[in-house]
Amino acid sequence: MPIAIKGEEKSGEWRQHWPTVVAAMTGVGLSTIVTYSTSVFIAPLEREFGWSRADISSGHVIAGAATIVCAPWTGWLVDRFGPRRIGLVAALAMCLSMAMLSLTGPSIWSWRALWLFIAFAVVLIQPLVWTSSVTSLFEKRRGMALAVTLCGSGIGSLVTPPLTYYLITHLGWRMAFVALPAIWGAVALPLLLLFFTSAADKARRSRFVAAPRVPTQMREVLRGVILTRRFLTLLFGGFFFALIVVPAVVTMVPLLAANNIPTGEAAAIASSVGLASIFGRLNIGLLLDRVPGRFVAAACACLPIASYAILLASPGSVSAATAAALILGLALGAELDILAYLVSRYFPIRNFGVLFGTIGGFITLAGSAGPMALNSVYDHTHSYQPALWAMIPLCVVASLLFLTLGAYPPRETLNLSGEVPVS
Repeated sequence: MPIAIKGEEKSGEWRQHWPTVVAAMTGVGLSTIVTYSTSVFIAPLEREFGWSRADISSGHVIAGAATIVCAPWTGWLVDRFGPRRIGLVAALAMCLSMAMLSLTGPSIWSWRALWLFIAFAVVLIQPLVWTSSVTSLFEKRRGMALAVTLCGSGIGSLVTPPLTYYLITHLGWRMAFVALPAIWGAVALPLLLLFFTSAADKARRSRFVAAPRVPTQMREVLRGVILTRRFLTLLFGGFFFALIVVPAVVTMVPLLAANNIPTGEAAAIASSVGLASIFGRLNIGLLLDRVPGRFVAAACACLPIASYAILLASPGSVSAATAAALILGLALGAELDILAYLVSRYFPIRNFGVLFGTIGGFITLAGSAGPMALNSVYDHTHSYQPALWAMIPLCVVASLLFLTLGAYPPRETLNLSGEVPVS
């Protein structure tokens, strides 16, 4: 929940708050370890238990279903208590719940039962936690601050697939489930404990600042914002954007392997998505601070068309697969940055957690049900090509939805948050 800090120079935003951005970035990276490692675990789990790829991906559906129901309430908790406390609990829960996957038994139901713990962690570690902190501390440079924060996802997609492949190769898949969150946790948890905060958290710890107002009740947000045409347009635009990008990234290794790319090279190509997403995020952050966000979003939603066209036209080509992955990485780098920024510009900032949490729930649903649907297509057709063809028109739909959002409302209207300024 943002606090207007009187007398603060906007040009000094980065100088004052860069440690928080770095800490939030590691939190975002930690939140992606399940997403970017699952595709590498598919092959060893297939060999060990004989499960189908759709069965293995069903864990993501459990997490996605929990998120779409609970993410708005996570957002409300963040608005009410500040992101620091939620973020610390979420980071610890993610590390522990992923390590528990090492206990998987031969029954697919043991795998799904363990994903209930993953679902709890995923509900708490939503991007809204990390972006709520940044949006409360940045105004003039908010686009770039969000971009740097969400580069954690790009770092995760760059580091996690080859690291997972290495750990499985040298330790086996069970110990890899333990080692991967241990490595990420050793980096992220100290930074979060030392530096992760927000305007609301700072206000709560200061004896000179009155307690911030309790955020708007959920039913008021539902009636006054969530059910409006503009919010629903942004929500479905974001959902389709995620649906055309995230499943392909999550399933990148088996997708490329099915396209006649060797598994080792497929894992290396998948890691290049991280580099492209970092590059894309930083440039999108610059654009969002200068160009109306709906135009940026509409253009980025069309990027996957080129990626899927390349994969469909050039099976077996490593260079073509690399180009497709890089383009997809650019789109991935734009997704969350754009949606977080648009929420903060179109709607009251005091309700950012609830609103972005609602959108984040649908994004998580797309990122969890999408891979299962993608792998179901493969299980039935032994090819990912029908799914790639189906996603191309969705790119156009998402782009058109973003274009209909209209101009930003006046900022003074959105900043009437009722918080007490810091003196």
